[in-house]
Amino acid sequence: MGLFDALMGRKLTAPAPSALTFTLADAGYTYDDGNVGLEPTSLTISEQRVALIGLNGSGKTTLLKLLDGALTATSGTVSIAGGEESLNPAVKRDLKRIEDIIGRVRREEIPNSYYKAATIAEAIDEPLKKHKVPESERQAIIGNLFAHFGLAEVSRQPASALDSEKRHLLAIASALSFSPAAIVADEPTKGLDEIGTAHVARALFGYNKQVVFATHDTEMIVRPEYAIDRTLVLDDHRIVFDGAPADAVAFYNELVRARFEAAKAQR
Repeated sequence: MGLFDALMGRKLTAPAPSALTFTLADAGYTYDDGNVGLEPTSLTISEQRVALIGLNGSGKTTLLKLLDGALTATSGTVSIAGGEESLNPAVKRDLKRIEDIIGRVRREEIPNSYYKAATIAEAIDEPLKKHKVPESERQAIIGNLFAHFGLAEVSRQPASALDSEKRHLLAIASALSFSPAAIVADEPTKGLDEIGTAHVARALFGYNKQVVFATHDTEMIVRPEYAIDRTLVLDDHRIVFDGAPADAVAFYNELVRARFEAAKAQR
């Protein structure tokens, strides 16, 4: 347990469990306009690092939002268990607890509210302040996060002054600020070059947290230093492969090739 793990566990809520088990039982989601985000899916995730890959619009983001409670399944059920807790995102009281124990990282990089703060340190400080964390402990939490993510030297800069890599790092630091049990991240390295991707991936996986994430970077998920345990391939709003990263990437590459050949044949 790190410094801010201990601090946050004492001050805010009951300590987060060490890891979570996500269970979907025929859970699906259809948007208000009638478009299907995810077909009914049964799935259990308990591994430390799980990647989702798939073409744009395949259902990755919808699945992530069902896992972290941002969306409530329109069919079936979702449950999130850790320690002695079993939580249902469809229950308002449970959803509040879920928001405490799951850190969300979105493709939008950082919350819009961060751009309104004078500095990125103040941006992270504000939600901690609202939770009545004493100033000395807030500063310790922020200092620990910024040191780990290499943000200390820009802590007094506004979010608008950060380059893309540092915005990605700040998004992850923000998600970790309340010491969650797990991080659910949607394309945490989107738009970065190879060096930037490596920096962000090392920071994300270097912290001992459970991570479920979506990516288009198939090279990243097979790198041994990131130790991805399991990879799901999504296509047409359903899971079409579930297995080891290298096998999943091979399946995905063949899927992309088949789609390309089919499109070429229709010209």
